[in-house]
Amino acid sequence: MLLSMTGYGSKTVVLPVKKGNRLSIFIEIKSINSRFFESICKLPYFLNAFELEINQNLKRKLIRGRVYLTVRAIEGAGILEKVNLSLKLVDEYLNAANLIKKKFNIPGNLNVSNIFDLPNILISEKEDVNSKFIKDIIKNIEIVADQVIESRQNEGKALQQDLEKRFTICASKINKIKILFKKLMEEQKNLISKILAQKEDDEEIENGKLEDLYSTLNKIDIHEEITRFNSHLTAIKEVIKDKNVENGKRIDFILQELVRESNTILAKCSNYNISSIVVDIKVELEKAREQSQNVV
Repeated sequence: MLLSMTGYGSKTVVLPVKKGNRLSIFIEIKSINSRFFESICKLPYFLNAFELEINQNLKRKLIRGRVYLTVRAIEGAGILEKVNLSLKLVDEYLNAANLIKKKFNIPGNLNVSNIFDLPNILISEKEDVNSKFIKDIIKNIEIVADQVIESRQNEGKALQQDLEKRFTICASKINKIKILFKKLMEEQKNLISKILAQKEDDEEIENGKLEDLYSTLNKIDIHEEITRFNSHLTAIKEVIKDKNVENGKRIDFILQELVRESNTILAKCSNYNISSIVVDIKVELEKAREQSQNVV
């Protein structure tokens, strides 16, 4: 089953931080298509040191795609911060104020609100959290990543159905080309046979005309391209059913080969009916390529 690179998962968990204190954490993971694995993490300060470990876990699970991870405290965040008052700094501000008043004879007094307006009076300190709290968050991040995988699987089913539909259409159309090509070759051979018969009766018929017909016969021979096209179709159907998780790049490579064969058929055979069917095939292959860009 194919996996899409598009997925979503989220979860809110309440975890104990300290004795008697709990913290609500919101975890969200979104993923979209990308050539490689990329991650963009928005983490609270206490997870910064574990970002590499979290990224490695996400890459192991999600394999490919651009992944957006957000972890934030939504309730009880205040227990992770402690505000301290710098008494020494307040003392220095007051001494400076008294000195200015005395020297320049400035009236007035400082009140509490004035003091709190002074810079760096209040110092915010981040509280340390225990290792169990960190492990619980990382474990829940992996649970959300599993939700993303489930979401990718559901999206992958739709992708697989669409791709299989496209390739079934291509198989039907290449079979029509095969029938038309066989008819075209028979017409060319019959024409050569008639000219050869006429040449036996009239030696003045130019050899150049026959050579042109033989050249045309060789040029429009697309049997090899049709065979390869069908071979690539068989290969890509096997890849789709393969249990290997990483199939996106393999599908994209085979699609390039299918496009190459269809271009060669279009270049070699100028027959209108065949050319119009090849254009239809190229449209289906382009649709398939658009879809394959989202396969893991």
